[in-house]
Amino acid sequence: MKMSERMINALLRAFFRVCFKIDRSELNKVPMEGPLLMMVNHTSNLEGPMLYGYLQPRKLHAIAKQELWESKFMAYLMETWGSIPVDRENMGRATMDACFKILDQNHILAIAPEGTRSKDGTLQRGKGGVAFIAHKKNAPMIPVAVMGFEKTKANMKRLKRTVITVKVGKPFEIIQKGGRLDAETRDKLGDEIMLHLAALMPEERRGYYQGKPIEFSLTQTIN
Repeated sequence: MKMSERMINALLRAFFRVCFKIDRSELNKVPMEGPLLMMVNHTSNLEGPMLYGYLQPRKLHAIAKQELWESKFMAYLMETWGSIPVDRENMGRATMDACFKILDQNHILAIAPEGTRSKDGTLQRGKGGVAFIAHKKNAPMIPVAVMGFEKTKANMKRLKRTVITVKVGKPFEIIQKGGRLDAETRDKLGDEIMLHLAALMPEERRGYYQGKPIEFSLTQTIN
């Protein structure tokens, strides 16, 4: 790890200690080796940096909207963290190849399946891209629910530290490996992946998946 990266990570962790109260104990459930697709809900631009900083020395790379590269400072951070730019309207071949390479290197690829931030902290319906990557690479997945960042702005105005809750589920995988993934199965798999994430959250935070039964037919947990 370069000195500049060490300094950025140290400042990052200091920022999270000062501004937030984060119980990181659940992060011990994240496997420390092997390729892994990490599914994270998205309420802020802070979930990725927090996980990146606190999962060290485990290598984590996140998919991030390409607009972040328009700022020189943010572009520097994105490159330092090895983030992958994505057009949220069209996850092109270059993005897919970059994702596959991360998994081939036995690193963590962090994805927000919702594709865009939730303004109220509840889950939106997941996109199909994550299902395609999971099926193509047959990589184990793990759901991570991060709750509380949506209150950051209001709490900062009151000089109050924000409490962040992190929940990590069991690793899981697709049952039927190989073959073609048609559009209908892709959407169904995408929803099932999101249900693993919804299962970690209170019913009132499940949003699109609120009231839906937590049942799995296309995926199974890994013992």
